[in-house]
Amino acid sequence: MKKNICLILFLLICFFTVSIATAGPAGTAVREAAEYIVKKFGKGAGGQTVEEVTDATTRVITKYGDDALPILKKTGHAGFSALEQAGNKAPDIIKLYARKGDEAIWIISQPKKLSIFLKHGDSAADALLKHPGIADSLITKYGDDATGALNNLSRASAQKLNRIADEGILDATKQSPELLSVVRKYGDEAMDFIWKNKGALTVASVLGTFLHDPGRFIGGEEILPDGGKKRIGIIDRILGPIADNANWTLIIIGILCVGFMPFIARKFKKSYSEIKKASYKNDAKDYRNEKVSVAESGSKQENKADQAEKSDDQMIV
Repeated sequence: MKKNICLILFLLICFFTVSIATAGPAGTAVREAAEYIVKKFGKGAGGQTVEEVTDATTRVITKYGDDALPILKKTGHAGFSALEQAGNKAPDIIKLYARKGDEAIWIISQPKKLSIFLKHGDSAADALLKHPGIADSLITKYGDDATGALNNLSRASAQKLNRIADEGILDATKQSPELLSVVRKYGDEAMDFIWKNKGALTVASVLGTFLHDPGRFIGGEEILPDGGKKRIGIIDRILGPIADNANWTLIIIGILCVGFMPFIARKFKKSYSEIKKASYKNDAKDYRNEKVSVAESGSKQENKADQAEKSDDQMIV
C-alpha cells in the first residue's frame, strides 16, 4: 500500500514539475523556441509537430537547465540528437557551446566530430576548430598525442604533419608515433626538422637516437647519425638558401623557353626558307621580265632599221 502511495506521489510531482516548467514566462520561452526550431529546421526526420518539439525541449531544459536552450535553437533537431548521443557527457556539450559560442555548432551538428569531442575532450574540439579537414583523421587514428601536436602547430605545419601521416612516416616503426609527442612539445620547429629528415627518421636506429634527446637535434647542436641525415643536411645547407631566394617565376619561364627553343628554331628556319624562296622567285621573275623587255626593245630597233633601209631604197629609185 505504501509503495503504491509513493508511486502516485512521484508521478504527481513529475506532472506538476513539467506543468510548472511549461507554464508562465519559462513555458512561453520553451514554446517559442519549439516554434522557432520547427520553422527554421522543419519537422525533422520523425515529422515532429510543434507540441512534440515543445515536450522534447521541456525535458532537455528540465534535465540540463536553461543553458541548453541556445544550443537547441542554433542546431535544431541535431542538438537533441547530440545531447542524447552524449548521454552523461551532455553537460560537456553545453559547456563547449558556452566556451566557443557559434563555433561549437560545427562540432555539435556533425556526429563524427561530436564523437571525437566526446572521446577526447575540449583539446580535441580546439584542434578540430583550428585545423578543419586535417584534425579529424589524425585524432581518430592517433588520439590525444595528435590532439596535443595539432594544437601546437600553425596551419602550414599541420599540413606537413598530415602529409607525413599519409606517407606512413608515423607508422614506419614501433616508435614512430612518438614523433607526435615531440611535435606536441616543440611545435613548428620540430615539425620542420621532422619534415626535412623524414626519410632518415624511418630508420629505427636513427629514430631511436633522435627520440632520446630531440631538443639537441632540433636546436642544431647535433646531427642525426648515418642513415641519410648527413647527406641530406649538407644538401639542405647548400641548396636551401638558393631555393628560398630563387625567383621561381623566372626559372619556370626560362625552362619553358629552353623546352620550346627547338620548336621555335624549326619555325624560324622554315619561315626563313620560305622568305628566301619567295625572294628567288621574285628575282627570277624580274629577270625574265627584263629579258623580255630587252628582246622587245631589240625587235623594235630592227624594225626601225628595216624601215629606214626601205626608205633609202625608194629615194635611190
